[in-house]
Amino acid sequence: MFEKTLIPVAYGERPDELKKIGKILQSLGSESICLFHVSDSNSFFGGSDLSWLMLLKDTLQEIGLSVEVRTGSDHIASSIAEAALLEGVDEIYLKAKRHWQLRSILLGSVSRDLLRLADTPVFVHKIRPILPGEGDGTITREDLIVLYATEFDEASNRPLPYVMQFQGAWCHILHVRGRRADPRSEERRHSEVKEKLSTLLEELRPYYGRVTSEERIGNAANEVLFVSEQIKADVIILGRSRPAFLSSPMGDTAERIVSGSKASIFLVP
Repeated sequence: MFEKTLIPVAYGERPDELKKIGKILQSLGSESICLFHVSDSNSFFGGSDLSWLMLLKDTLQEIGLSVEVRTGSDHIASSIAEAALLEGVDEIYLKAKRHWQLRSILLGSVSRDLLRLADTPVFVHKIRPILPGEGDGTITREDLIVLYATEFDEASNRPLPYVMQFQGAWCHILHVRGRRADPRSEERRHSEVKEKLSTLLEELRPYYGRVTSEERIGNAANEVLFVSEQIKADVIILGRSRPAFLSSPMGDTAERIVSGSKASIFLVP
């Protein structure tokens, strides 16, 4: 399911950094990479020689990945989203900015636009998981901690095959809801949630060394971010609903989680 990944690249991309990215994508099952560069006509490098792209291609091929190079123009996020569909990739990989904030990592405008526009799953790589070669804390797939946030709706169910594909050491399933108005309906809802969490737990058990589940009452974004930090999740897996006309394109909850999390995000539209 992660066999082919599109990586947007810009002039100045460091080959050694890209090699680290390639290794972690390999550990998740990627075999093929599409390097995609959007030319900016207003940039000094807009019409320059693209041999640097070939250097990046060679770097990834050195570690055994199949690599192709594509270029686009015009609006950057739209071009990337369109290329992902045309190339038939399984995911788009985005690296968050290197200048970490103490409490959160803010994405650039292109990344935020892409998260709203893409019809392909987007993997936003933040502080966790640590890239190969970055200190002693580098994880393998067997160490991966995944937080799967679900509302038991269509948008939340769509990422389930990807949750299975990630595999790893621990998957924690989290459902956040509001409190019901009266004790009887609250008890009924709690019973329904418990049953659904139990079903999900059994579905995911073959793919992880450990699977747990939890129901929390409160603000969805706040609770997901809190639990993610508690368990030191490497990846938070979320679904993104199709927006209503003139509504927030990504959804307030998803946008707050993507912006505020130190864990990487796998967002499935």
